Amino acid sequence: MLLFWERGYEAASMADLSAAMGLNPPSIYAAFGNKQALFDRCAAHYAQSVAAYAPRALGEETTTEKALRRYVFEAIEAFSAEDRPKGCLLVSAATNCGKGSMGAQELLAGYRQASEAMIADRIQRGINEGDMSDSTEPNVLAKYVAVLIQGLAAQARDGATVDELHSVAELALSLIAVPS
Repeated sequence: MLLFWERGYEAASMADLSAAMGLNPPSIYAAFGNKQALFDRCAAHYAQSVAAYAPRALGEETTTEKALRRYVFEAIEAFSAEDRPKGCLLVSAATNCGKGSMGAQELLAGYRQASEAMIADRIQRGINEGDMSDSTEPNVLAKYVAVLIQGLAAQARDGATVDELHSVAELALSLIAVPS
């Protein structure tokens, strides 16, 4: 997972994966079938471990504002951890891939779309519970938060500090209207 995260799907060669896993390529193929299947497993593991903050933040907080704030700030912490690659595997691991990597691109797009839908569902819940304005457009606001998250991931990967990312997040979140 870390190799795919650090280098991306295409740049992680089978030789690199073999060395990282301590397995020879035939063993990798026997266990996973192919590189795409291995990548699918790694992305699923990432979503269930590193990115597990997302459903928790959106589900556990009592208001949409608190949920979105927690979601964004926990994402920043995940994107900036010292013990692993910066940024987000689901955002950066299959960018600029060729036609032979469409499966990886589609897989990650699916994760990003599911995340956006999860955000929209939480916003709709907030509208239904009265902590978000009835005029809020859940899909538009979810897209805004998704774009923020993806931008923060790219900035973290490019070396932005946690403090810089927090400042950007504060500004972006201040633009979300909640009823007073």
